[in-house]
Amino acid sequence: MTDMPDRYHRNILLFGADGQQKLRSTAVVVAGTGGLGSPLIQHLALLGVKRITSIDDEELDDTNRNRFVGARHTDPIPGSAKVIIANRLIRETNPDVESVPLECSLVSERAFAAIREANWVLGCFDHDGPRAILNELCAAYERPYIDLASDVPEPGIYGGRVCVSVGGQGCLDCLGLLDRKMVRRYIETDESRNREDAIYGIAAGALDVKGPSVSPLNGVIAGLAALEFMVAVTGLRAPKRLQTYRGWESKVVVSLDEPRTDCLVCKGIRGRPEEADVERYLKLSHLLKRRN
Repeated sequence: MTDMPDRYHRNILLFGADGQQKLRSTAVVVAGTGGLGSPLIQHLALLGVKRITSIDDEELDDTNRNRFVGARHTDPIPGSAKVIIANRLIRETNPDVESVPLECSLVSERAFAAIREANWVLGCFDHDGPRAILNELCAAYERPYIDLASDVPEPGIYGGRVCVSVGGQGCLDCLGLLDRKMVRRYIETDESRNREDAIYGIAAGALDVKGPSVSPLNGVIAGLAALEFMVAVTGLRAPKRLQTYRGWESKVVVSLDEPRTDCLVCKGIRGRPEEADVERYLKLSHLLKRRN
């Protein structure tokens, strides 16, 4: 290709004009547009993908300002939807890239439709509930899916991971990356949650408390995910199935674990949207109002 803009010259030196054209033909969904999603979106815009559809139902708050790439000090709170800030970031970074901001929950008709139409899906959620739903949806409709997670499980321990699920060769479920208790809690009704909390003596909201989150840590995870996306789309190399960033040790560990051959998600329902019936989640009215 000879008419590629000069802005992609240094990209082309790495993976060639054909690789850049593949990026320019790739429509991406980023589900979860916060501390992880915003630096990821910046990378995708700089790479020059065809379209970025950002999905999030939340507005910026003051606690997001330490890590939301593209947020300005002058952005009003309340009143600044995260996807609108992401849309501005895309437009100001690279006007070649089409931006579609969807201010809605993952569990919504608009989000599901966007994911079905995408070439690649990248998830940046805090909770395993929406992760599990997105994992099923991408498997059912055979959409390559990259899941990002940053984590600070205890003082002095911090890092995260990137999981790439393509071609039915592993997913969040068969690699053991989902907390099934948290998935169930996300899907069940508020009444069921309250009943369980009362039985086990759990304080309301205790299981949903958010921990530390900082820009440099999120930036590492977002960079690793963008790199795996880039090499997969351009053909530079095959993406790694699972990488874990151990920030307190300053190293990235590549997992050699094999996925389960009997995985219900990436083997059983892959390519079978009618049998998977992931749209059943859209019928659960309480999920339509639940934050991601």
